[in-house]
Amino acid sequence: MATTDAYDTWAELEPSKRLRVLVQAWWSLTLTPSQTRNEDNKALAALAGAPPCTGCLQARRGLLTAASRLPPGQGARRAAELGLVTAWACPLAEVLPQDTTPFATVIREAELLGVLARGALSPIGAALLAEDAEGLSAVCRRLLPQAATTARFGTDLTAVVTGTPTARLVTLLDLVADREAGGTASVWRFSSRSVRRALDAGHSPDAIKTDLAAVAISPLPQPLSYLINDTARGHGRIRVAPATCVIHSKEPALLTELATHRRLSKLGLRQLAPTVIVSRSPLEKLLTALRAEGYAPAAESADGTVRIERPRSHRATAPVPPPRHSASTFGAAPTCVELSSLAARLASAPLAGPTPAMYNDVPTTTEKIIAGYAARLSHTDVRQLAHAVDDGTAVTIEYVAATGKRTIRTLSDLALEPPYLYAWCQLRDNERVFTLSRIHGVMPT
Repeated sequence: MATTDAYDTWAELEPSKRLRVLVQAWWSLTLTPSQTRNEDNKALAALAGAPPCTGCLQARRGLLTAASRLPPGQGARRAAELGLVTAWACPLAEVLPQDTTPFATVIREAELLGVLARGALSPIGAALLAEDAEGLSAVCRRLLPQAATTARFGTDLTAVVTGTPTARLVTLLDLVADREAGGTASVWRFSSRSVRRALDAGHSPDAIKTDLAAVAISPLPQPLSYLINDTARGHGRIRVAPATCVIHSKEPALLTELATHRRLSKLGLRQLAPTVIVSRSPLEKLLTALRAEGYAPAAESADGTVRIERPRSHRATAPVPPPRHSASTFGAAPTCVELSSLAARLASAPLAGPTPAMYNDVPTTTEKIIAGYAARLSHTDVRQLAHAVDDGTAVTIEYVAATGKRTIRTLSDLALEPPYLYAWCQLRDNERVFTLSRIHGVMPT
């Protein structure tokens, strides 16, 4: 999985605001983010492969409610003991197959987010349970200090940031320098390679020094300014341009004529020097276009020698097969087939294949729904699956799990609730939920 643009927006917030957004998202999420196994003990992808549930919400609320009932200033000796209390208070809450003790996964998530601490409810957890948004923001601001917006630049070509740097400061220093250490104090080191990286990204040397001076506690040291200026002087002295073909001639006027020719503009010609032109077009296309306009170019090989073009002779790719002999040559005649008897056998054979109802070209509502979610199914597979849903018949499907493993399942008692299909799985002898987009084939039972 890859992050979306919303991650960049979240990363630019202050640490306290980032924690508040993260905790609130966990509190209202209808999935268990750290769930790694399904009911069949198969591995699951992160935040995918499972339908939304309300049991996980009940588990979180039940856990925090159980922790809030402990005496003030006291906590459970082991956090796992809170799971037993939660199971007694919320018997219908979701229990994951991967948990060795009741609610072990949700307890671990609460500890990672700071909702639980030392077997007791933290101020963050108390604000969540009370649905107090203002109180949660105040607690997060008290626990996490404001991010650092400045850096201290040294004469040894390093930049040191004390505390947690802001996303803007991290982006700037990562562009111009290489990070060496992190933690309570982060260290970046400047080099000609790191400065050249910023120049390659389109930043001018003056812009780099201005941006660094804006976040510096004191004026920039001279060694850093010298490094930026020296690297900028050598940057761009060699230019590399993309080219498919190169046109060169001893007549500058002729190449200027080609570069300004209207009909040759589609070839992507660019004049680099009075006697050199580069083109984005392939060699054969370029030769054909130039010759069509009345020019007489000569093609060169990779080593610079003139390529000799000889006309190709058209020849057959295989020998001509020997002539066929008549039947009299071998003394045998081909066997005659009685067409009337063959037609009678075909007419009396039983008709096999799809039922007459399957030839109806008007799709049903169930077919439209299945076709909208199961994009991998063919038209025939969609009709077979819709027929099984509408008539309550059994059907066999080819299903691809979240892990990528393909299985063949025979289903009955189908119930369609897009984007999921609820059915009785004969392989597991239990009711299962199937995602329509993961069904890759349908076969009759």
